[in-house]
Amino acid sequence: LNVLLIGVIANDRLKAGLEKRGESVAWEYIEICFLLFFVGELLLRFLADNVLFIVGHDQRWNMFDSALVAFSIAEVLLSRLTDVNLSNVTAARILRFVRFIRVVRIARAVRAFHSLRVVVFAIFESIMSLMWCFIVVGMIIYMFAIFFLYGVTEYVNSAPSDDSLVQELEEHFSSVSAACYSLFMTISGGVDWVDVMAPLKKIHWTFQPMFSFYVFVMVIGVLNVVMGAFVAATAEIAKRDREVLIKTEIKEFQTYTNKIKTFFTEADKDRSGLLCWAEFEQHLKVPKVAAYFRALELDTSQAHVLFKLLDRDGSDEVSLDEFLAGCIKLKGQAKSLEVNMLLYENQLLYERISDFMKVIQEACMLPQECLKGSLMKPLLAR
Repeated sequence: LNVLLIGVIANDRLKAGLEKRGESVAWEYIEICFLLFFVGELLLRFLADNVLFIVGHDQRWNMFDSALVAFSIAEVLLSRLTDVNLSNVTAARILRFVRFIRVVRIARAVRAFHSLRVVVFAIFESIMSLMWCFIVVGMIIYMFAIFFLYGVTEYVNSAPSDDSLVQELEEHFSSVSAACYSLFMTISGGVDWVDVMAPLKKIHWTFQPMFSFYVFVMVIGVLNVVMGAFVAATAEIAKRDREVLIKTEIKEFQTYTNKIKTFFTEADKDRSGLLCWAEFEQHLKVPKVAAYFRALELDTSQAHVLFKLLDRDGSDEVSLDEFLAGCIKLKGQAKSLEVNMLLYENQLLYERISDFMKVIQEACMLPQECLKGSLMKPLLAR
């Protein structure tokens, strides 16, 4: 709302200046109300976060908001100062600068909309790539500009002073910078490339295919590569966006649980809140249901084994909570963590069995040693 209001106020102030009338006082009071709201919001966030307000995950946004609030307070104070002392030119100049800075409040909207935030961050992340793309495009334009200028120069040197074609060539190829600018406009929509090519074609027919080749290389090749770089940067930033990852995971989990609950409700024919093996088996016999269950990444080829895995307490009945927790755990293929956990548990079990076998072996050896000792005593006595 404040972002929209900034534009409305700027438009009204411009009209007031053109119509030579005073600015509306209502705008000033509305801005003060927004300022109080922003100050209150900032204080509440500071009280809630404490030290994390400065060193937490959102520290940069917090500093940004603090700077905007400080500039807004300065704007109100300077407005009062210029109203009291109209001859204070320095204060008026500072006020104009502060009013320009407050337009940066528009950037607050970036936090509220994920798609907008991704685009803005992609632009900042792609600044280095954009710079290199600018250099590549500039080099290609410069090379073609030099090529066309050689032809133009030879024609101008040999043409009479009253030649009308020379005047046409001067419009787009009067210098290296003018040639580069004209070639840039042909690929960016600033001018129709046929109009730029027309005087070159009159010099020699070879300039027509060369100019067409330039347009093809730039529009079909280079500019598409630049666009692809930005798309790749946007996709990468979207993947790294912490908030969208959390929201996506939560949304996918909720969607999956809702589908599992729907399956359970449809299979529970007697509405007892418990799903027995007969109900589960009967429901899976329907082809559409079986396909739907497989779509949930659950294997139905061994339905009875699957039901036994879901029935943890062995009651031959599965509650909704058991069914939901079991389906989530059995979803998809075995994960790396689950496989490593199984190997770890097997290793612990192997060590325990080995220790137990050692104890059994020692226990079995003890009677034999005692028996040997009892047999050896009479022999030693003789």
